[in-house]
Amino acid sequence: MTGAAPGAAPSPLLSWLVEPRTDRGMRFARGSGGWDRYSYADLARLVSLASAAFRERALPDRPGVVLATPNSVGFVAGYFGAVNAGLVPTAIAPPARFGSREDYVRHVARVLRLTRASAVVGDPVHLSILTDAAEAAGEDGGGAVAVLSSDFSTGTGTDRLSAVPATELATLQFTSGSTSSPRGVRITWANMEANAHGNGRLIDYDGSLSTVSWVPMYHDLGLVGCLMTIVSQQGDLTLMRPEQFIYDPRRWVDCLAREGMAYTAAPSFGFAYAARRLKPEDLKGADFSALRSATLGAERHDPRGLWEFTELCEPYGFDPAVFTPCYGMAEMTLGITGHAPGTVPQAVHLDWESLTPEQPVKVLARGTLRDAGPAESPAQWLVSSGLPIEGVSVTVVDTDGRPLPDGYLGELILSGSSTAAGYEPPDAESSSRFIDGAVHSGDAGFLLDGQTYVLGRLGDALSVRGRNIYAEDLDARLGDTPGVDRYRCATLVDARRIVVLAELEPGEWAERLAEALSLYIGGVVDVTVFSCRRGTIQRTSSGKPRRRLMLSQYLDRKLPGEVVAHRPQRPEEGRV
Repeated sequence: MTGAAPGAAPSPLLSWLVEPRTDRGMRFARGSGGWDRYSYADLARLVSLASAAFRERALPDRPGVVLATPNSVGFVAGYFGAVNAGLVPTAIAPPARFGSREDYVRHVARVLRLTRASAVVGDPVHLSILTDAAEAAGEDGGGAVAVLSSDFSTGTGTDRLSAVPATELATLQFTSGSTSSPRGVRITWANMEANAHGNGRLIDYDGSLSTVSWVPMYHDLGLVGCLMTIVSQQGDLTLMRPEQFIYDPRRWVDCLAREGMAYTAAPSFGFAYAARRLKPEDLKGADFSALRSATLGAERHDPRGLWEFTELCEPYGFDPAVFTPCYGMAEMTLGITGHAPGTVPQAVHLDWESLTPEQPVKVLARGTLRDAGPAESPAQWLVSSGLPIEGVSVTVVDTDGRPLPDGYLGELILSGSSTAAGYEPPDAESSSRFIDGAVHSGDAGFLLDGQTYVLGRLGDALSVRGRNIYAEDLDARLGDTPGVDRYRCATLVDARRIVVLAELEPGEWAERLAEALSLYIGGVVDVTVFSCRRGTIQRTSSGKPRRRLMLSQYLDRKLPGEVVAHRPQRPEEGRV
């Protein structure tokens, strides 16, 4: 299990283990403020200790290691330590991401069984709940799973480090679970290397410059985009945890504007959140001129939020041309397309009411983020996700799998060197599918002049007289109603209804919102606004609403809250 695969060659993603630099490394945010810095040489020493700990506990038929740790030195040591020990690491969310202890125990136990894990790693404060999960996994005949602390510095054994992967798989990457239960995607080292290389080429990554990120390592944007791309050149990397960003977004912004870091990555809601939390006086003396690329991923790009950040920071040297909107998914390792930095991202104003599958998309205007962000209704604009990265191709097909011309709406089909090796388990239920070496994404979109535009999940769409209305489109329009914070809402749809979950106090906004949505869709289905407490909206590892799960819970009356507005289907409108 620990021997190198036949013909295996050194990986550029592991070369730092055998020739680690002392002048570059990683910083990790302390909870109380400040940073802990480790050079690559320091990290390699910890990887050696972690590798010995895993090798001591590894079982021949249990090749997995599950890392339930946040962005930390323990994660980096644990991930590469597992690789060096000839095991396959899997990153999952730590307990804070789940609503209850029981839910988390069930989730981790399932992952331990799927990965056939020898060990699970967590922060010292979380070892009790991980022990319960390990015991639950063992009750199903899985055998004993070792529970290890992420503090590997106290280890006594050491392993020789190697840049040659001992297994074909680099990781089992669990998908975000926006439309189904999370499932493992089999990412090979060839996939990982190709995608990290493509991501680096996209942003013209320079290892001599610094990067900061708060994207979690259990998400592919964090693991592949913000770790593997950086370690390939032993670049300086500063990591925060998502909750640290939420508590104090200025800390992240200061890395860009006061420490001169050149690269970052985040969903567009991160920039919108920072813009709402920061004031101009917080930026006195700031300078964003060193920032070269701000990669946008994990959700449909929000022109309103991106423009709010631009308006706040442009007086201090921020250039919206650094925004790098991308499209990615775990089934393609991570990156699929991207808008190379250097020009303000392109955008189109669509005639949303004419959107019809397998028909041409009607474009009312073309422009850039500068046109879309300040528009009266930015939700009418769609920001481009750019061109395919190196080694990846994108086509658009109809329901029979036939390619559609440029400008036609269909399903996005993806292929190339980053295409993963399938699911674990192989028969996992998913709206995305592996067919003949390509990924049928389950995403609706179109190509226009080579640029990729992504509308939303096909399974989260409402069909109205031949046109599709996507849940993501409805989400984007929530912010057009005064008093509604779209980032505290989620839209759920099926053929008969629209339900807006709003973590907002009841108020006049609810009636206005229900009326606006009813008018937008022509009154053809029921529209309900449901007020609920903070934390009710369940999200995936990338922050996307788990729409199908929550709709099922809503229909079964399992969501706490109350209906605060309702617009029934208009009888005269007839059938959808």
